Amino acid sequence: MSEEGKYDRNNSTCSLDLSKDWTNSSVRLTCTERPAKALALNTEALWFDKKRNFIYCFGGDMSFANGYHVTAPMESIWAFTPDEKGAGNWQEVLGPTGLKPFPSHILRPSTGVDASDESYGYYFGGFVNRATSRSLTDERVLVPGLLTLNFTDLTITNTSEGVYGYGQMVDVPSYGTSGVLILLGKGTWSDHLPFNTISIYDKTKQIWYSQLASGAIPDPRINYCIVGIRGIESDTFEIFLYGGVINNLIGPDTVNSDQVYILSIPAFRWFQAVYPPAFSRATHTCHTTNTNQMIVIGGVDHTNDTIFLGSADLGAEPRDPWAQGIGVFDMTTLKFKDSYESKAKPYEPPEVIKSFYSDKSKRYPATWTSSAVQKLFQMGSKSDQVPNATDSQVPRTASSSTATDSQVPRPINSSIPRPILSPAAIIGISISVSVVCGSFCAIATFSITKRIKKNQTIPSIIRTELPTTERPNELPASIEPVELLNRHKDRTELHGSGTIELF
Repeated sequence: MSEEGKYDRNNSTCSLDLSKDWTNSSVRLTCTERPAKALALNTEALWFDKKRNFIYCFGGDMSFANGYHVTAPMESIWAFTPDEKGAGNWQEVLGPTGLKPFPSHILRPSTGVDASDESYGYYFGGFVNRATSRSLTDERVLVPGLLTLNFTDLTITNTSEGVYGYGQMVDVPSYGTSGVLILLGKGTWSDHLPFNTISIYDKTKQIWYSQLASGAIPDPRINYCIVGIRGIESDTFEIFLYGGVINNLIGPDTVNSDQVYILSIPAFRWFQAVYPPAFSRATHTCHTTNTNQMIVIGGVDHTNDTIFLGSADLGAEPRDPWAQGIGVFDMTTLKFKDSYESKAKPYEPPEVIKSFYSDKSKRYPATWTSSAVQKLFQMGSKSDQVPNATDSQVPRTASSSTATDSQVPRPINSSIPRPILSPAAIIGISISVSVVCGSFCAIATFSITKRIKKNQTIPSIIRTELPTTERPNELPASIEPVELLNRHKDRTELHGSGTIELF
């Protein structure tokens, strides 16, 4: 915050070094200024292209924290190329000065969910209005379909149907022909799909399915974070969920959200980490490395009138118990700590999950929602093909509904040699206004959140602004659109050790 009482925007890209041990009080960030044209927006999606060592930045909306006079930049996609020192360079790949023009009939969305594999970036749902695209008004319009960026030819396609708000999405390459996308917590501010319903996108057939889960199912919530990681020896895939705003309630009488839940696949069984809750946290981000550690950054204390954690240097209370707003969670022992170990053990499921799968009759759900879902997860996982949760190598073709005048993307040849990442291999993290963790990003988010709460009268309607392709769709029925109030994008990028890039 400036001396005039206005909220400043930090347009830097910062990184955490994962090649060295550190504590949350000793770790230091390395920052690179973004070009003025690559303006940091709220809720940006980051997609990691491992073959080209690019991090693509897509979507997002302008902050009106200091007034409504600002204008959204022209639609574009920028790419960040990290170097071996924790810094790097930005370049525009789609847009006015990019390698190709941004497709004219695609609008920049915000507040959707995103994930990426080795060949594609995915963005589902969200909204558009004047904060995302300069050609629009204040009216929020929900965006239908799943947008896909082909990393090879930079074409954008729109597949599937439905609208989406809130929740999280993660790429699971271990199942199906080309892997699947798992979607948790589908819904809107006032209406959420319970966590016992798991949405699944078959990337090969481009069809949405759903599967019922069992076990210790989390309460409905928003503004939580998830990470996904594969247990190699157990041949399972675990999705860790942490924190959030439970049942959309804010204030001292709300439920403490210091909770970690784990969805284990292929059993589709929820487990809860058992530890005494300490400090509620929401609107934070969490991230895995190639070890058993999950890194959690930033957040809001929603039980105390949304005080932003890590902002004690500006007089905010209570103080974040984590130095610099950074915590580390051991996904095997299910314990939080204040330090990161660069040579920690590889991930293996916690004992409670190992014990569950020791009974081979429990490996799969007692009842599948459809034979198609059963086939996806029982046809045999690709554990012998996929070294970790992000190294999906199976080619796929994109939809014929292209968003540019170029040809339909061709299948990518998985035999093409891939460059080996240096020790500065990266994990992309989009935090708040795509800046840094801890106090500064929390301040920016706070100003945006308070501004929106004072202006909740803009109606939302569904409008087909983006092209759609008619395809079979077994995703649970769409929820009637309402105001999308979330202004923070939780990030889950699963790309090895080296450095964490903070955008």
